[in-house]
Amino acid sequence: MRNFGILVVVIALMLLGGGLTAQLAHTDFTQLLPIVRQTNVAEGSFISPAPWQAQQFMLLVGFILFNLVGIAATLALIMWLLDRQVRRAKASARAQNVVTPTSAPAKE
Repeated sequence: MRNFGILVVVIALMLLGGGLTAQLAHTDFTQLLPIVRQTNVAEGSFISPAPWQAQQFMLLVGFILFNLVGIAATLALIMWLLDRQVRRAKASARAQNVVTPTSAPAKE
């Protein structure tokens, strides 16, 4: 339960920080917070990107996500094949009445 509470607090802080950043980007809070905006040019701003920068960012994110899905599928297939072989080995060991370390009775 403690871990869940920590997770909720972290998510709430991230939401508050994102909301504050969005408000600072679109309104003038120089009276409340001492913020100096360095440039209004989209090429130099990290808040409002130029169209080509947004396009490049979306291509990068798409490329990374596509590759992560491929990696996950490959690892899932490898784990499934390994598990299948382990199950076959245990079944053949039981059929031959061979004692395996996982099926050996505990000695007291």
